[in-house]
Amino acid sequence: MDHTIGHMRYTSRAVRDNLDGYAGTELLRSRDGGEAVRVASVIYWDAAPGYYVETFGTDVPLEILEELITETKSKLGYQ
Repeated sequence: MDHTIGHMRYTSRAVRDNLDGYAGTELLRSRDGGEAVRVASVIYWDAAPGYYVETFGTDVPLEILEELITETKSKLGYQ
């Protein structure tokens, strides 16, 4: 993902931890080209099969979360 809304740029990156048994996508947000900060993640847990969304102390536009969820499901392929 690479999406801009106003002064905020949202990008994503894949995450995987085989030891803890999850894979997914993290959402990063930067303002006006500043440092990117992790603001949310969508992960698939092997131990409790299913997708989970987590935000990290901030608001995230719904359209961005929906895009992140779609991207994660598409990349991982778990339904």
